[in-house]
Amino acid sequence: MAGSFGKRGQQQWKPAPASARVPAAASYDYEPVRTAPRPAATADSLPTIRFPFVSIFLLGLMAGIYALEVRYSPGGFVTARSVAAFGALEGDLVLRAFEWWRLFTAPLLHGSWGHLIGNAVVFSVVGFSLEPLIGPRWFSGLFALGALGGTLTSLFVNPAEIPSVGASGAIMGVLGAAFICGASARSGPKGRKMQSRALFFILPALIPFSGDGHTDFSAHLGGLLTGIAMGAVLLAGWTRGEDRPAFGEAGAGIGGIFLAIALASFLFFAGKPGNAAVAADAVSGLIPDTEMPEGLTVSSERARALLDKYPHDPRAHLFRGFAFLNDDHDLADAESQFREALDEKDVAAAHLGDTYIKTVTVLLAITFSYEGKPDLAQSYGTPLCGFAEENLGNIHDTMRERGICP
Repeated sequence: MAGSFGKRGQQQWKPAPASARVPAAASYDYEPVRTAPRPAATADSLPTIRFPFVSIFLLGLMAGIYALEVRYSPGGFVTARSVAAFGALEGDLVLRAFEWWRLFTAPLLHGSWGHLIGNAVVFSVVGFSLEPLIGPRWFSGLFALGALGGTLTSLFVNPAEIPSVGASGAIMGVLGAAFICGASARSGPKGRKMQSRALFFILPALIPFSGDGHTDFSAHLGGLLTGIAMGAVLLAGWTRGEDRPAFGEAGAGIGGIFLAIALASFLFFAGKPGNAAVAADAVSGLIPDTEMPEGLTVSSERARALLDKYPHDPRAHLFRGFAFLNDDHDLADAESQFREALDEKDVAAAHLGDTYIKTVTVLLAITFSYEGKPDLAQSYGTPLCGFAEENLGNIHDTMRERGICP
C-alpha cells in the first residue's frame, strides 16, 4: 500500500492502482547483491618466505671464493701476500694506490679454512634466525652495510701496512641487528633466544684477549655499531601489523649493489698486473706466481734453480729442502734448508702465514726422525699432528709410521 498526506496533515490511505501492485510471488524475489571481483594477489599479499636462502647463498659464495684462493695461491699456501693480491684491505693500497674496491672484496676473503669455518658457524646460527624474521631483502642489506662498516673502521684504525680479510665485520653487523630486532614483539620467544645467541657471540668478539694476534677487533666494532644502528632503524620503520620492516626494496638494492661491485672487482682487479700488491711482488725478490710450483714435489734441478734465482724467498729453501729429503735422501742438507725456510726475517718479508710455518716444521720433524733424533722429531712434530692430518695427507701417514703421531 502506498501512502499520502491530506491537506489537514492527517495521513489518509488509498489503495494503490492495480498496475502498481506487485504480484505476491514476486514480492519475495530480491536481486542478488553483486560484489566486486577480488583484486589480483600482489607481492605484499603473497605468502611470506621463511627459508634463509640469502644466508645459504652467502655461505656458499664465501666458501667458493676461498676455494679459488687456495687454487690460485702459489704452492697452495694462502698467505698475507696472496690475499693482498686477491683483494685484502690494506691502508697503503687503498689510501695511496686508491684501490677503493678492496672495501668490497676483503669481506668475502678468508685467510684459512679455520677462519672460514669459524665465521660460517656463527653466521649460520644468527642468519638462520634473523633472515626469516626481517626477510631476505633487508638481511642482504644488513650484511652489506655491516661489511662496509667493518672495513671502513679497520681502514682508519689499523696500521696501513697490515692486510685484513674476512666476513667478521658483516657478521658482527648481522649480530648487532639481531640483538636489536630480537626485542621486537613480533619476534616473540624466538626473539629472546636470538638475542641470547647474538650476545653470546658479540662479547667474546670484542675482547682482545679472547682471540689470537690475527683478529681484527676494529672491524668487529665497526660492523657491530653499524648493525645496532640499522637494527634501530628497522624497528622504527616497522609498521604495526606488517610482517616485515618497511623499505625492503632499499635493503635489497644495498645488498645487490655491494655484491655486484665485489664480484666485478674480483673479475677486473684481483690478481691482475695493475693491482698494486701484484706490482710490488714483481720487484720484491720473491718467486712470482708464474714460476711457483703447484706443490712441494719438484725436481732437484728446478729446486736448485729457484734457490739460485730467489735466495731471499724462504719457499725456495722449502722446495730445495724437500728435494734433498725426498729425492736425494740428503738429511743434513734437508735439515739446513728447512731451518733456512723458517728464518723469521725472510718469512715476515714474504708475508707467509701459519700454514707455511707449520708445513715446514712438520717436514723438519720428519727429517729429525730419519736422522735418529726421535726426541726432537716428537718435540717439533707431535703438536702439529692434527694440522698434518687435515692438510698434508701422505705426510701425516709418514709421521705416524715414524712414531711422531699416535
